[in-house]
Amino acid sequence: MTTITKPYSEISLAECVDLIASVGDKVTVFAQGHIGTGKSSMLKMLGKRFPDHHLCYLDCTTLDVGDLSVPKVKTIDGVEVTAFVPNESLGFHQAKPVILMADEISKGTQAVKKALLRIMLERAQGVNVLPEGSIVFATGNLALEGVADMLEAHARNRLCVVKVRKPTAMEWVEQYALHNNVDPVVIGTVIEFPSMLESFEHVEDPSNNLYIHHPKSPRAAFVTPRSLEKASDILKATRALPDDVRVHALCGVIGEAAAMDMMTMVKLDADLPTWERIMADPENTPTPKSGVASCMIIAKAAMRIDKECFGKWMVYLERMPKEAQALFARTIMRGDKKGMACTFGPFTDWARENMYLFS
Repeated sequence: MTTITKPYSEISLAECVDLIASVGDKVTVFAQGHIGTGKSSMLKMLGKRFPDHHLCYLDCTTLDVGDLSVPKVKTIDGVEVTAFVPNESLGFHQAKPVILMADEISKGTQAVKKALLRIMLERAQGVNVLPEGSIVFATGNLALEGVADMLEAHARNRLCVVKVRKPTAMEWVEQYALHNNVDPVVIGTVIEFPSMLESFEHVEDPSNNLYIHHPKSPRAAFVTPRSLEKASDILKATRALPDDVRVHALCGVIGEAAAMDMMTMVKLDADLPTWERIMADPENTPTPKSGVASCMIIAKAAMRIDKECFGKWMVYLERMPKEAQALFARTIMRGDKKGMACTFGPFTDWARENMYLFS
C-alpha cells in the first residue's frame, strides 16, 4: 500500500521537473507558481536531462493569434488552397524531438490560449505534428497573486495542473545559489532571514512580512529568487560605490526592508577573513563564530575551490563546525566540481570518516 508522507497540495520545482520529464511527451503539465520562483528555468533543467531535444521557448504574453501561424497559398492538384505556416518557436520544423514551454500561458490573450489548445492536447497544429517524443509544458502564476492569470475550465481540462511551491531558504541556497555564483552576502542574508522566501499564503497580515509580494498590500519591489539574483549582480558590480547608492539600488529590486538587512550582512562580510588570508594560513586564520558567517565562507569556497588550493581549504574546513563541513560536502558533490572532489585524497578520507553527515 502506498503511504502519502507529506501534503500533496503542492510540489517543489525539482519535483515538477521530474513530473514533466516522466509524462510530458503525452500529458501537458501546467505549472502554476509564485512570482519569480524560477518556473521558466525548468526549460533549461529539462534540456540537461534530454540533450538530444531541441529547446523551444514560447512567450505567450507577447503573442497574438496571428503570430502562431501565417497563411500561405499553395496549389494542390491544380487547385489553390491556403495552408498555415507555424511559428518557428513552436518547433514543428525540427527533425528531432523538442521541449516546448508555453511560458505565462495564463496571461496570454483568449485567442492565443485557444490556438495552443490542440498543441497542448495532441502535439499538433493543423497538418503539422511535433516530432515523436516531444515534450510540452506550460507555466503561469497563481491566480491569487492578482497579476492577471486566468485559464478557463475547458483549457484546464486538457492539462495536468500542478502548484509549484516556493523553495525554502536552505533549498534555494543548496540547490541553486551555491551552484550559480550568487554573491555570498545574498546567501548569508537569506539564511539569516528565511522569511524572505515565505509564501504570502502563510501570511494573513501583510505587515507581518515586509519582504515578500502580498496581494493584499502591493509593493513596488520585493524578494523572490529572481530578484535575489539581481541583488547579487548589484552587489558584485558596485563594490566601489558609496553605500547609499548600493542601498538605493537594492531597494529597487528587493524592497527597503530586505535591502537594509542585506547591507547589514555586507558589513558582516567585511569583518570575515578573506579567501587570500585563509589560503595563506589555514591553520591559524580565525573561523567564523556564527552559522550565517560560516555559510558565507562556504559559499566563497564552493565558488573558488580548485586543485591547487583544495588541500589548504580542507585544513581550514576541518576547524569549522560539522554543520558547515556538511554544507560544503553536499554543495561540492552536487556541482560541477564533484569529479575533482572524488579524486582528492583528503576529501575522500574526510567523507569516509563523516559518512553520517550525508544522511
